[in-house]
Amino acid sequence: MTWQSLTGTAGAWSGIDWTARAADTASADPYLAWADATQFADLGGMPAGRVRIIIELEAYAPNGTAQSAKSFAEDLEGAHAAWKAWIQVSSLYRYPPADLEPTHFLTAVVTKQFFSELDTTLKGIVKRFELGMPVVPDDLSASAQLPNARTLAVDTGPAFGPASTVAGTNTGATQTVFLGVMDDGLAFAHERFRSTGTPSTTRIERFWNQDDAAGMPPSLHYGSELTKADIDALLARCTLAGQVEEDAVYAQAGYINVRKRWAHGTEVMDLAGGLRPNPLHAASLSQAEQAMRDALKKVRVLGVQFRTAGRTVRDTSGRWFAVHALDAMRYILRCADDLASGAAYCVVLNLSYGYMAGPHDGSSIIESAIDELIDRHHDLSVIVPAGNSNVLRCHASFTLATGASNDITWRALPDCATPGFMELWLPAGADASKVTVQVRTPSGDMSPVIEVNNIVAWQNGRDVACNVVYLDRVATGQRNMIMIALAPTITRQSSRIAASPGNWTVTLTNDTSNSLDIHAWIQRNETAYGFPIRGRQSRFEDPKYKRFVGGMHVRDFDDNNIDSWISRRSTLNSIATGSDTVVVGGYRRTDGTAAAYSSTGPSLRAGVRSGPDATAISEDSPVCAGVLGASTRSGSLVAMSGTSAAAPQVARVLVCAKVLGNAAAIAPHAMPPFTTRDWIRQQANKEDPAPGPGVPHQLGKCPGTAKPPVLPLPAHSWVALLPEVREGKGRFPSPRWKKRGVKL
Repeated sequence: MTWQSLTGTAGAWSGIDWTARAADTASADPYLAWADATQFADLGGMPAGRVRIIIELEAYAPNGTAQSAKSFAEDLEGAHAAWKAWIQVSSLYRYPPADLEPTHFLTAVVTKQFFSELDTTLKGIVKRFELGMPVVPDDLSASAQLPNARTLAVDTGPAFGPASTVAGTNTGATQTVFLGVMDDGLAFAHERFRSTGTPSTTRIERFWNQDDAAGMPPSLHYGSELTKADIDALLARCTLAGQVEEDAVYAQAGYINVRKRWAHGTEVMDLAGGLRPNPLHAASLSQAEQAMRDALKKVRVLGVQFRTAGRTVRDTSGRWFAVHALDAMRYILRCADDLASGAAYCVVLNLSYGYMAGPHDGSSIIESAIDELIDRHHDLSVIVPAGNSNVLRCHASFTLATGASNDITWRALPDCATPGFMELWLPAGADASKVTVQVRTPSGDMSPVIEVNNIVAWQNGRDVACNVVYLDRVATGQRNMIMIALAPTITRQSSRIAASPGNWTVTLTNDTSNSLDIHAWIQRNETAYGFPIRGRQSRFEDPKYKRFVGGMHVRDFDDNNIDSWISRRSTLNSIATGSDTVVVGGYRRTDGTAAAYSSTGPSLRAGVRSGPDATAISEDSPVCAGVLGASTRSGSLVAMSGTSAAAPQVARVLVCAKVLGNAAAIAPHAMPPFTTRDWIRQQANKEDPAPGPGVPHQLGKCPGTAKPPVLPLPAHSWVALLPEVREGKGRFPSPRWKKRGVKL
C-alpha cells in the first residue's frame, strides 16, 4: 500500500479531471470525485447508463436572462432538445405550481456526458450539483421481487401536465390543510389511515412509491403511484367479512416495504396524522381532545415512500437523500395544488430523515432548496428532527493558530462493510491555499502534504483504501471542505482490499496569517432497520473527552469539558440548520430532561439558529424507551426512540392548529415575518413556562450524578427551561400519550 497522487487524472467513470477545472465552472460533488477514484467499488460498480443528480442553477444564464428550474426544463423540450441525449428532467419541474415557478433547484437523470458538458455547454447555467448515490439492484432480496412489482413500476411514476395558474392563499380556518409524510415503509392500508365507516376508505389522497422493480435502470418518471381511488379499490378487493386483509393489499400493490413488523415511516405517519378508529374510545375524549380529533379527520394526507434504504445499503451515509427528498417535496406540493383546485390551502411536510456531516450553516444544496420552497410557497411548513448524534463523538471543533498544526484521531471500527467519511470544514473566507492536510494510517504510513485542489489515495494497484479529496470549491456547501473517505474494514470480495481498522490520524496545518476555527464531522454509517447490519459508526477519539457523569450516567453536555476537541455542540442534523425549517429535539416525559442523544446547536450561521425550535417527547421514561406508535399491521403498536419520533408530534400540533384556525396568524411573507418557526416557539413557550412564583421547581438534584431523580410514571414535573442549544424554547406535551397508552 502506497500513497499516490490522483491529481491530473481523469475519473474512471466520468472521464473528468476534477482538480483541473476553471474557477468559473460549476462546483462539483466531492463524493463523485471519490466514487470516480474508487471506480464505484463501494457502490456496486460503475453505472452502466444514467445516474440521478440534484442541481442548483445560476440565477441568470450567460446571456443575461433570468433562469429557473421551469425554464430549464422547458428549454429541454424546445431550444435545447438535443441535450436530452444526456440530461432529462421530470415534468415536476416543467409544470410546477404557480408560486414555485421561479425556483432554481431541480433533479435530473444524466449520462456521464453531462459532466463533460459542465465546463462548456452548461458553463454559467449550472451553479453546483450533487450525485444521488446509485441504487444497487442486487441489494434487493430475491424474495421481494413480487410478480406485480415490475408491471406496476414500469412507466407508472408520476408525470404532470400544466398546473393551475391560480395560487391558493392563506386565509385561516377556511383553507384546506395537507399533511405530507416522506419516509420509508408507509403502511397505507393501516386502520389509522382509514375512515371508520363501512366500507372503510383511505385518508391518503396520493401515495408515490419511489422504488422501481428490481434491476430497472434510472428513469425519468420512476416508481409507481396510487391515488385515493386506487387505494380504496385495493381495500375493497381485499375486504372479507368486514376486515381488510392488509397483506393482500400490499401483495396486489407490489409494495414490499412494510413486510416487516415495524417500519419507520408507518410510525412517523401515525404520530403525525394517525387516528384510532375505535368509536367507543372517541366518546371518552375531552372536548379539547375531541376538537383535535375532528381537526385531524379534515387533514388530507399525502405520502411518499423514499427509495428503499435497503436497496442503497451500500450508501449508509444517506448521500442518496437530497435527490429523492427534493423530488418527494415537489411531488407533494404539486399534488396539493392540484387537489386544492384553486382554493386556499396550506401544506405541512414532515421529513424525519437526515445525516450528520455537512457545512451546518444552511448552505447545503438540500437545505438551500428547502428554504427556497418555503420562501416561494404561499404557505408551506417543513418539520425536521434535530438529530440523534449528540453523544456519538462525531463532531470535532478546535481553533488552529497561525503556523500551527493540530492532530485529530478518527477511529475506524473493524467488521464494517460500508465506507466511512469525514468532512473537515474551513471557516468562511479562509485562504485554502495555505491550509494543508496529512493522513497517517493505523500502521503509521504518512501521506504527503496535501494542498488544495488535489486528490490523493492510499492504494494497492487499483484498489483504494483511503481517499483524500481537497477541491477548491465543493457543491456540498459554501466553504472549503476536505473530505477523507475510508474503504470498508471488511470485504466479501477477494478482489477488493479493506481499509485498516484502528486510529487514523489527520493533521491540519495553518499557514495563513489568521487563526482558523475548524469543524469536522464524521458521516453517519447506519444500516436501515430490518436489513443485515453492514455499517458500524466510526468516531473521534480523545483521552480528554468525558463520556460519563460520576462514572454512572452518560454525559450529554459539554460543560466543564473544555479540554477536549470532541464536541457535542453543533451536532444538529445536517438538514436542520436552514433558516426556515422547524427543528424539533427530543425529551423524556417523566422528568422533562433532554434525551441524551438529542443533538445540540448552534448552527454555524451566526444569529440564524441557536438550537432546536422546540422539543417533544421521544422517550416515555428511563425504562420505557421511545414512544408508542403504529406497527405495520392494524391492532399492534411498537415503541420508537429518536428525534424522528418527536418531529411528527409537532407536525400534528401544527396541522390541527391550521384546521382550527389557531395558526391563522402565520404569514410567511409578511413584514416583519411571523413564520412557522416563530409560531412553534411561541406555542412551546406557552406549554412549557419557565419555573417561577407560579411554577415552582419540583425536582431536586441527585448529588452523586447531578441528575434529577426518576419520578413514578403517572407523575409529571417540569424542570427549568433547557439551554437553547439543546432543546430550544420549550417542551410540547404529547398530544398522543397518556401514561403508556394512545390518547387520540
